[in-house]
Amino acid sequence: MELTVDTMQMGAATRIRLGGEMDLATSGLVHDAVIAALASEAVRDVILDVADLTFIDSTGMGTLVACQRAVAVRGGALRLENLAPAVRRQLFAAGLLGLLGAGTEDQAAPSN
Repeated sequence: MELTVDTMQMGAATRIRLGGEMDLATSGLVHDAVIAALASEAVRDVILDVADLTFIDSTGMGTLVACQRAVAVRGGALRLENLAPAVRRQLFAAGLLGLLGAGTEDQAAPSN
């Protein structure tokens, strides 16, 4: 499956909506979109809307951490929104929910 990446600037934030699978073959698209957003002096924060993300592997998770670091270097914050249950479980198991700015409701242990 492919990964779709749709970007929208909203003042000092850029919202990037992801859909499909984020894996070894597609993770670079997300990293490129975040770096491109940070090229604008107006952008400080990045919001990743992952409602339509159906799968993420360890490469995808590593890419999210790299994106978080790139945004933090600029003094901003990276935040995940609209976590699908399967993606939330993966990020929870890896201990990444807090680092990636997931909402407090997403930091609770996932239910089966």
